[in-house]
Amino acid sequence: MLKKKAKVNWQVFLGILLILTGGVFLADLFLPGIKIMAYGWPIIVMLVGLVFFISMVLAGRRGAGLAIPGAVITGLGVLLFLQNTFNLWLTWTYAWALLISSIGIGLIVMNGYLKRSGLKQAGSALIGIGLVLFVIFGIFFEIILDISGDNNASVIFLSLGLVSLGIFIMFSRLLFRTRRDQPHKLEHDVVPSPDDLMNNLSGDPDNDPRDNVGKSSQ
Repeated sequence: MLKKKAKVNWQVFLGILLILTGGVFLADLFLPGIKIMAYGWPIIVMLVGLVFFISMVLAGRRGAGLAIPGAVITGLGVLLFLQNTFNLWLTWTYAWALLISSIGIGLIVMNGYLKRSGLKQAGSALIGIGLVLFVIFGIFFEIILDISGDNNASVIFLSLGLVSLGIFIMFSRLLFRTRRDQPHKLEHDVVPSPDDLMNNLSGDPDNDPRDNVGKSSQ
């Protein structure tokens, strides 16, 4: 019995996303006391990134490239949500570096379909570069220049970046590890007996342990 393939078009998800977005705008405009878009508009950006991931899953191997824009747009949405919620707009001076890490995440997800070690290594390198730049510029702008002032949320934001970099360093060997050819092992390890060793030392060519092994195998 043949399995029926679900025919789901990515345009359907995009259409539903636009309908929900329009409905939220209308609710925010006409319902008194409700300010959804004031804090929740970055969620729309994350949903757009989710559409790319859903399209990637539906397309299979052919849609592996959609992982990169999906990861970047979703990461952008998360950053916008944090900055909008906790008033961290000044952190864009160094938060942009996390978008580089998002590209790396997209490459690793893409490698899950294509199974290419080069994609995994490139993605891991971009994740590390983004986190390092985030920490370096974060320390410069937050600690040295103190651009955020008394906003403790920015310190927490930078601290999370330090934690993420530490976790990346701990597991970097797994991320950069490639599959190497295993050395061929002998089926049977020949261990000569003490008598064979003594015969070899005596210089008797007729008593070769390799000949005995050949005879025993017969």
